[in-house]
Amino acid sequence: MSHVSSLSRTTWLILALALAFVVSAPAQSTDTAAHTPPTTEAPDLVQEYQALIQPDELESQVRFFASDRFKGRETLRPEKDKAAEYLASEYQRMGVAPKGTKEVDDPRALENYFQPFTVYGHQLQEAQISLHEDPDEEPTAQATYSLDGADGHVLPVFGNLESSEGGVVFAGHGIGEDDAFEYNDYEALADQEIGVEGQWVVILRDEPMDDDGNSLLTEDGSPSEWTEQWTNKLQRAFMGAMPAGILVVADTGPHALDVETRAQQMADFAEPGDLSLEDEPLEQNVPPVHAISSEWANHLLEHADRTVEEVSDEITETQEPVVFDVPDVTLRSELDHEPLEGTTDNVLGYVEGQDPELKDEVIVITSHYDHIGVSSLGPDGNYINNGADDNATGTIATLALANAFQQAAEDGHGPRRSILFLNVAAEEKGLLGSAYYADEEPVFPLENTVTNINLDMIGRIDPTFPELPDSNYVYVIGGDLISDDLAEANRQTNELTDINFTLHDRYNDPDHPDQLFRRSDQWNFAKHNIPFIFYFTGLHEDYHDVGDEAHKITYDRMAEITRLTFGTVWEIANRDDPPEVTQEIN
Repeated sequence: MSHVSSLSRTTWLILALALAFVVSAPAQSTDTAAHTPPTTEAPDLVQEYQALIQPDELESQVRFFASDRFKGRETLRPEKDKAAEYLASEYQRMGVAPKGTKEVDDPRALENYFQPFTVYGHQLQEAQISLHEDPDEEPTAQATYSLDGADGHVLPVFGNLESSEGGVVFAGHGIGEDDAFEYNDYEALADQEIGVEGQWVVILRDEPMDDDGNSLLTEDGSPSEWTEQWTNKLQRAFMGAMPAGILVVADTGPHALDVETRAQQMADFAEPGDLSLEDEPLEQNVPPVHAISSEWANHLLEHADRTVEEVSDEITETQEPVVFDVPDVTLRSELDHEPLEGTTDNVLGYVEGQDPELKDEVIVITSHYDHIGVSSLGPDGNYINNGADDNATGTIATLALANAFQQAAEDGHGPRRSILFLNVAAEEKGLLGSAYYADEEPVFPLENTVTNINLDMIGRIDPTFPELPDSNYVYVIGGDLISDDLAEANRQTNELTDINFTLHDRYNDPDHPDQLFRRSDQWNFAKHNIPFIFYFTGLHEDYHDVGDEAHKITYDRMAEITRLTFGTVWEIANRDDPPEVTQEIN
């Protein structure tokens, strides 16, 4: 949009005469747009376009993109395809050119922004558990989940072992060592010399609570992470000795889950399992985890003369672990997976460089727009993983960057180098979208790709940030890992445009145990020694959980991070020389 105000009749006449002269005059060899100055030479100009990135606009788009209508943007789901169409429609609305690879006849079709690629995997068709008093005899109890229907007593959560068999151990709430309280189910198992190696471990949902949902373990009664992040229990159960599988009794306590209803919801959703760019056999190495009903759990516990209700009441009354062997039974699990093949899409928008000598060089801005779909054990009424921080924030920031650069180009300040806005799919399945782009079908040759900027989870405050309560930070991963020039450009932009973040290097180390520099899409550029920066604000209690919702995003900080990104990209796009590779990462 132009910023020109109303003009007088005389001014219009002068402009008309000038335009006539320009049209009739010989073409000039000087292209003024090719000389857009870098940030270090024109910070005021950069700030003008940074100001287009506003918190309220980011918020409205994050709230939409992380809403239930997209059902967690799971790869190969139609809701994820709708998310791709939304991104393409936004690029089209802005006037950002398409750079997709899909062959499309209609130049106005949204598919012109798409880069399709094929993924392979396996999808669970049926799961069955059976209880045997004699391993060689027919089962005394059996429960089945199927995409075609279920009996309401078992719900697969994950795992891929085709067959698993073992005895049964009851492990209370499945809570391990915790500095916040003394309750520890695994310590009680050890005290009673009850092993879990090769056994099915049965645990109750949540933690000891009163009828109002107040924890009996924490000082203030708020649920601990063992309830808020149920995957903690699974991580603890798989530490050390490997169980045959885990059964979570899901319909107990204040946060009880109706197993039958959730099983039907998950069957209707038909979530794919692990995916790959290669058609490979299923690697069966993860023991199964199932949610079960109390009714079916009682088929197990009656062999120890117990019921779910009795042990749950005993734990609540004593606030002490209750654990025991279930004697003389064998539990078997059977999983039936079928091969799966499907197509998903990266979404590519493009602002072409204006310098004839530099426009074939490109800066690639990446963000993944997929997420992890729905949760088997999420609470009733909130079982969709909306992925507001992961990664609606990075995705919407990429749109905002595209809008700002497109507006600058329309105003005559187009970048000298080209900028590719690459929203990738299937990141949560193993960085597949960016791997496909970088390894199979780069629309710009990698040797012409001078920088990658990746935006993933830029909307929250890390509760473990070392300098809290100061939250004026962003983690910067990359930069000087490959290019001192890129790191310096980022620092200069931060200072010259008055953003003044603490550019924190906490995770900027290939030897850091969390390995974050390999865990998002920048890795597929970094492995080719392309200079990169990964902007990130840290993990939090809602990571990969249904609690990752739009109302928890800090939109002012998100806007500032996006403005910092804009200024850094502007600098690299418009300087004479690209960032020099000063050291290789592999």
